[in-house]
Amino acid sequence: MRKIASLFLAVAGACVCTAAEGLLPLEHAVVFNNNGRAPPTANVYPLFRLSERFGLVEDFYTPSTLDRSFPANLKRSCVLYVGQYSDASPLFRDPAIGEAIRGHFRRGGVLVFDYHTGTPGGRFRPETEKFLKSVGAEPPGDFRTGYGESRLEKPGFHAIVSRPLPVGGRSAGHYGWWQKWSPDQVVLARDRADPARATLILQEKVLGEGAVLFNQLPSVFRAPDGLAFDLVHNIIAYASGERRERR
Repeated sequence: MRKIASLFLAVAGACVCTAAEGLLPLEHAVVFNNNGRAPPTANVYPLFRLSERFGLVEDFYTPSTLDRSFPANLKRSCVLYVGQYSDASPLFRDPAIGEAIRGHFRRGGVLVFDYHTGTPGGRFRPETEKFLKSVGAEPPGDFRTGYGESRLEKPGFHAIVSRPLPVGGRSAGHYGWWQKWSPDQVVLARDRADPARATLILQEKVLGEGAVLFNQLPSVFRAPDGLAFDLVHNIIAYASGERRERR
């Protein structure tokens, strides 16, 4: 079983990452952006490098660069991350890529849909919704737009709000929320004023071992410090360490 040696392993540069990849069984993270930003530049999401902060090898993709390397890199990855403001539907139009994502779930991988403004008509494109339903992950419904303040669930509720950094009970701003979700999903953050508004939702046991995380907290994967970064730390720990230890 592969594990990250340290969640705070600093990687000095791209050349060091490449050299280390050949020597150590480092975890990968596949990062997909479809928002006009060309990775891996400073303004592509995440706004900090997972390679520098967590010792992950990042494999960057946009719709124009999706190729045969995607399934191989995803096979080595604990996380498939969809960047903020991104239309994820190109990932689900190609049957080969769709099958690679199914394999990712079967191996215990996590798919993260980061923040998107969405519209009152919905949060996801039809191709994305169709794929999620095909793997038993129901897209949360009744999406609404607007600003608010969310509170994370209490410590101990779930690993993502508890380990290794206790962030449960703390607050973060949100834009947009869901008012319907599946009984198979757990709500990790809600609007402080109206608990019927969910802003961070997790579904586990997707194709047996996988998980999907739906996020409407914009600061997460933007800030390299504070609560937002602590939450990223827990998400990476959950995907790369805890989930695989349970297998």
